Amino acid sequence: MDNVGYMRSFQNGFSRQVEFLPPVDVIYSEKIIAYIDNKNDLFIYDGRQKEMLSNMASSYQIGYHIAAWNTGPILNVWDNGKKRTLTRFGRNYVVSDSLVVFEDLMENAIRVYYQDSIYELYRTVGPPIFPAAVGSNTVAFEGNGNVHYAFVAGRILEIGVINDIVKYSAGGNKVAFNDPFNQSFAVVQAKEIVDVESIQIRDYKAGNNLVVYRDLNDQLLCYMNNEVIELSNYSARSYEVFRNTVVWNEAGLFFAFDGKQKYELANYIPEEYKIRDGIVAFRNLNGGVSMFANGEVKVISNLPNAPFEVNGTTVRVQVNRGNFIFFKDGKSFDM
Repeated sequence: MDNVGYMRSFQNGFSRQVEFLPPVDVIYSEKIIAYIDNKNDLFIYDGRQKEMLSNMASSYQIGYHIAAWNTGPILNVWDNGKKRTLTRFGRNYVVSDSLVVFEDLMENAIRVYYQDSIYELYRTVGPPIFPAAVGSNTVAFEGNGNVHYAFVAGRILEIGVINDIVKYSAGGNKVAFNDPFNQSFAVVQAKEIVDVESIQIRDYKAGNNLVVYRDLNDQLLCYMNNEVIELSNYSARSYEVFRNTVVWNEAGLFFAFDGKQKYELANYIPEEYKIRDGIVAFRNLNGGVSMFANGEVKVISNLPNAPFEVNGTTVRVQVNRGNFIFFKDGKSFDM
């Protein structure tokens, strides 16, 4: 929102006006903006034009380039400009980067919309159990008879009969879990299930084409390209994963891994940081904002304690109400 009250979008170095009046609610991803305008109509803006999706949406969620909304039990999806009704008997649904997982109560089924197709995960005679984890293009779920499965980019793989509670972490092309049957740490990928560790491990988080985990010795490890890479042999106090970017702190230092190389970002633990695709923005010791991108750390703002946000490869720093500085591809833009 600018200082006049207009809703604007920053795109490729330019600011574009989307609405004249402040919206009731707005959410956005790298590719789209969805919002409820002042008349309670649901709109979507794809960088070129805005389109009204519904004048009576009960709720809505967005992914990387898709949006879903419901009007009572009717669930619809917008995907790259195409609208489609998924079910007229819906209830719960979740949108991730590229898919929509939803209940279809007409047939007591759990289904997933992915790349213009609808896949049935399972159906049952009773109320369906909603999936345990939903990732960028993956779903971990329990079917009939305690049989566990994983949906990975359009393919369904059977994990097996498991009577215990399993914690799944779903990402892009990867689903990670401690296997209580084999007492191992396993990862489901495109066409197979791989035992990464022969014993169960402490914790794990799946990103896009990688899984980061801490073993029983508190080593921080990364499984990718069918091999295990050591990120830290110290006790990493905390770590976060977003798609192919990993950040963690150890021994008072702040590190990142971009899927190719490990970097030391700071010799302190930032009070605040935010990560997206290959971008880490964090509060530096002077109260300003530093940014890691393309293997380098740069100070992008010296404004003390200024609010900042990251979306895609763009960092936004708020100067004052309605005025912002945007940083993208090594350049700064005042808006």
